[in-house]
Amino acid sequence: MIIGFDAKRAFHNYAGLGNYSRLLIQSLSKLYKDNQYFLFTPKYKAHPLHDFAAHKNCTVITPGSINACLPSSLWRSFFMANDINTHNIDIFHGLSGELPMTTLKMPKVVTIHDLIFMRYPEYYATFDKKMYEKKFKYACRIADKIITISKQTADDCIRFLEADPKKIEIVRQSCDPAFFTSQKDEEIIKKYDLPKKFILNIGTIEARKNLLNLVKTLPLIDNEVSLVAIGRRTSYTALVEAYIKENNLTHRVKLMHNVPFRDFPAIYAAGAAFVYPSVFEGFGIPVLEALAAGVPVATSNISSMPEVGGEAALYFDPYNVEDIADKTNLLLNDNKLVATLSEYRKVQLEKFSMENITANINNIYHSL
Repeated sequence: MIIGFDAKRAFHNYAGLGNYSRLLIQSLSKLYKDNQYFLFTPKYKAHPLHDFAAHKNCTVITPGSINACLPSSLWRSFFMANDINTHNIDIFHGLSGELPMTTLKMPKVVTIHDLIFMRYPEYYATFDKKMYEKKFKYACRIADKIITISKQTADDCIRFLEADPKKIEIVRQSCDPAFFTSQKDEEIIKKYDLPKKFILNIGTIEARKNLLNLVKTLPLIDNEVSLVAIGRRTSYTALVEAYIKENNLTHRVKLMHNVPFRDFPAIYAAGAAFVYPSVFEGFGIPVLEALAAGVPVATSNISSMPEVGGEAALYFDPYNVEDIADKTNLLLNDNKLVATLSEYRKVQLEKFSMENITANINNIYHSL
């Protein structure tokens, strides 16, 4: 079977969507070696995170000479289909919510990760929101199969995009294998001057992630425990920083930005607990990363977080500071509870093994 991918994110995004794309392509190419994989991308430059050129069954396809000067978005939407149709592709898979808007001759699959731009349109420019909505609705309409990474996203596709429920298959994602073998690393602790004992939070520092409520729990938690939060800055970050300063919490909060992904596993492993009070996630990959790294987890009792955490995490009302603090204190002080969660963790992680996920994806391809 010859499978084509819209692989732009695999080559140009070094966070969520890129990680999903790279991990899936790498796993398919290793586990199903008899297939051929054609990776379509507007531009290609070698990078340690994507060594697909080393895989004999992977071929990178960039725009032909006639289309090489086109803006990448224009090529992906309207001209990439011409390149796809010339390579005898059996299945084409859009890995990040989009499919070419011109005719493809083969069965089509699209993965929808989340519809946050529709649930929280205030975070997006009007043009961007309308463009995403148009592309995602089109992709769901023409796709033969729609893969969602959570039941939450499946429900949102039906509600917001009017997707056909019969087309939808829920195939959860995994996380980078490095998290499953992560260990505390004194060099990383020293490199980032991490506190002796800290609560960890990772994610873009924006209102939806709700970091401010986590900061507000600190007076209710042992003074020897600090908070380390890692994420891209937004305008919301200034609000968090102002609260920290006004409430004399500067010595207990460490905000970090632009941390390389390769250092994440060791940082997770150094944390005493991972606390994630987001009010909405299409999946919530940091919850899975923390579980894989063996860190006790407390997270929100809404959206997709319970899907990811299962019985291996504690849950709180993300709008209730006292509840967040109570659950965090349990993780920090109740060793018996933490041991029980660790046992559940082993069972929960089986649901997210890359082997199982890849087999499910491969079965979908063969069903078309």
